[in-house]
Amino acid sequence: MPVPVPVPATPARRDWPGLLAVLASQVDDGRIYDRDLIDLSDALSTVLEAYRRRAYVRSGSIKYQRQARARQQARRGQLG
Repeated sequence: MPVPVPVPATPARRDWPGLLAVLASQVDDGRIYDRDLIDLSDALSTVLEAYRRRAYVRSGSIKYQRQARARQQARRGQLG
């Protein structure tokens, strides 16, 4: 009888910020081998190029949203 092999789930859109934070931590801690950094660099460049192609990013809307979020967080900090 064949043994079922678990297939890793594809990360959902809300998973990516946390996963990238973990990756950054692993790079900082030296848990990513130097020999793997070139492949990681290529993959991150591909992601960044795709990010920059988004109209939302090119239009400056994301900058506006970041500023609005910072203002909200500052207000919460003052209130809390």
